[in-house]
Amino acid sequence: MIKKMAYGLLVLLILGTGSVLVSYSNFSEERLTAIKTGSKILDTAAGPMEYQQIGNKGPVLLFLHGTPGGYDQAVPIEGMRVLAPSRPGYLRTPLDIGRTPQEQADAYAALMDSLGIDQVIVMGASGGGPSAIAFAVRHPDRTVALIALEAVSQTLSLEELTIEMPFFMSSDFYMWAALSAMKTLMGPEGIVESVVPNPKNQRLILDDPAKLKRIESLMWSSWPMSLRQLGDANDLTQFADIDLNASAISVPTLIIHGTEDINVEYTQSVTLAQQIPGAILHTVDGADHMMPFSHSEEMTAAIEEFLTGLGAL
Repeated sequence: MIKKMAYGLLVLLILGTGSVLVSYSNFSEERLTAIKTGSKILDTAAGPMEYQQIGNKGPVLLFLHGTPGGYDQAVPIEGMRVLAPSRPGYLRTPLDIGRTPQEQADAYAALMDSLGIDQVIVMGASGGGPSAIAFAVRHPDRTVALIALEAVSQTLSLEELTIEMPFFMSSDFYMWAALSAMKTLMGPEGIVESVVPNPKNQRLILDDPAKLKRIESLMWSSWPMSLRQLGDANDLTQFADIDLNASAISVPTLIIHGTEDINVEYTQSVTLAQQIPGAILHTVDGADHMMPFSHSEEMTAAIEEFLTGLGAL
């Protein structure tokens, strides 16, 4: 009897393991195919760059994703053509295209040249902030306006950068397993609570199905980490010693940041607003780093008002 039970448990274990591996294989194939087919690679003067274009009407918004990320973090924006490159080291854009914010800014200009785009509104979100600011400094004639969205803009201390990466981020399989388990076991409320600390902000997301769908999409936008690790590591290196010469920016600038952001502190944007002549700082009281989800309406309204005032929309 004991032997039969042992054999039975072994069979169940094998079947269970096989089922998990099949599920992972199917997910991996589907996700990697979607990532590959969702973008294009263009040979530019700076080298090969991966990018996606969303929309075909309105001014061009150069969207520079956060850390970690890729072109697949971009979303449609009504009334704009979104140009979303994978920054160097992410997905299919080689790291040697540009390690520093300044080198990356020049690479974006080269991509614009290859696409026949003269000017853009440049938006840097979170870790995309340094290269967005560098673009406005180095290419003012090609910058209609700069939008810094909860952006890294000042040097981050060593203590802030040495946050230990969760073990499941070290493996594509472990990451898939962990995120899948979170979705199944914790449900929407558990997922939101794990990334949004303030209960009020949690409700703003949980009460809106569209916001829930977007935050789940963001959760998966770091997978596979193996295709984003070089960019992530380079970002952290660059953040440790930032010198962006932001005071040289001459283009209209809008800075948006939440007061409860613990990923990129609000004080970074306060300092940036002081550095850039004429910059507008829009403070979102009580918002954290998930502000683009919890406070999307206020953020969108601030951007529309800013761009409309410039005649850019």
